Amino acid sequence: MKKQSFAPTMLVIIVTVGFTLLIFALNQGDVMAFVRLGTRYGQGDPNGTIGYDGQFAYQIARQPFGAAGYLDIPAYRYQRILYPLTARLVALGQPALMPYTLIIVNLMALAGSVHLLTLLLAGTGLSRWYAVTVGLFAGQLVSLRLDLNEPLAILFALWAVYNFEQKDFRWGALCLSLSLLSKETSLAFVGGYLAYFLLTRQWRYLLETTLISLSPFAALQIILWLTLGEFGLRSGGQGATSFSLLPFGGLLGFGGQNLGTLITVLLLLGPLILLPSLALTFNLVKKPTKSPLAIILGLHILMMATLPFSTYVDLPGVLRLTSGLVVSAVMYGTVTKQHKLLRYTMLWLASIVLMPFVW
Repeated sequence: MKKQSFAPTMLVIIVTVGFTLLIFALNQGDVMAFVRLGTRYGQGDPNGTIGYDGQFAYQIARQPFGAAGYLDIPAYRYQRILYPLTARLVALGQPALMPYTLIIVNLMALAGSVHLLTLLLAGTGLSRWYAVTVGLFAGQLVSLRLDLNEPLAILFALWAVYNFEQKDFRWGALCLSLSLLSKETSLAFVGGYLAYFLLTRQWRYLLETTLISLSPFAALQIILWLTLGEFGLRSGGQGATSFSLLPFGGLLGFGGQNLGTLITVLLLLGPLILLPSLALTFNLVKKPTKSPLAIILGLHILMMATLPFSTYVDLPGVLRLTSGLVVSAVMYGTVTKQHKLLRYTMLWLASIVLMPFVW
C-alpha cells in the first residue's frame, strides 16, 4: 500500500528528472541554459538580449544584497526572495553551485507538492493519481525549465492546505507566509482563508492567520520601499501592461493585431484557460460549497480573467501563472470530493504538447 501511495510521486520524479536531463543534453550540458541570462540586465547592455525571469532569481541568489543593478524592476523581483535564498542555502553560498541548486530546489518542490496532494487525496478516499496533474502540468515544467518561483510557492500553498485540513492552523498560516515570500500571487491562497474565517466569524483564526501569513510579506514590502524607493506589488516586470478590467480582456487584446491572430490564440489558450475558467465558475455557482478552497479557486479564476495583455502574449508567463488555477482546481475537487471535476482536471496534462515551444 505504501508503494502504491508513493507511485504518483515517483512518476513525477522520473519524468521531471528525465526532462531536466533532456534540457541538459539539448544544450550541451550548459546549466546556464536554465537561467537564460540576458546581456541587457546581466551585463548592463541596453541593446542586449533580454533573457528570462530565472536570471533574476539567479542574481539574487548570487548576491542577496547587491543584485539590484542586475534586475529589471528591483523591488518587484526582490519580493520573491525565498526561492533564490533557498537555492543559495542549498549551495552553501557557493556561486558556482547556484545554477544547479536552483534546479534541485524546483525538482524537490514538484515532488513534494505531488506527495502532499496524494496525502490529501488519500484522506478523502480518492485516487492518488489525480495528484500527477499538479506535478506535470506544462506551467510547472516551464518553471523547472526556466528557474522560476512557482514550484516553491505552490509547494508551500499545498502544505498550508494540508495543515489547515489537519486543523494545524498556525502551521498552515506559516506555510502561507512562506508561499507568499516565494511569489506574490499566493495572495490568492491567503485571501481565500482570510475571507473564509471572516465569513464564518472565526475571529481567532482570522487574527492569527492574518498576522502570521501577512506580517513577513508586509515587512519585506516596507524594507523594499525604504531601500529601493517602491513597493514590489505591480502587474509585472519591465514592459508590463496594466491589469484588465474587462474579463479576459488581456486575452482578447490579440484582436488588436488581426483576427487570425486572435483565433489562433483562442484555439491555443481557450482550452487551457478560458473554457476551464468558465466551467469552474459554473461549478462554483451550481454547487456552492462552504470551503476556503472554493474562495481560493474563485480568486484564481479572477486572477486569470484580469491578467494583462503583456502576460498573455508571453507563453511561458501565462503557462506558469495558470499553474495556480490548476492547483486550486485540483485541491478544490479533492476537498469537496468531486470525482468528475478531478477527472476533467487531468485534461490539463495535454498542455505538455506546448513544451517544445518554450524550451
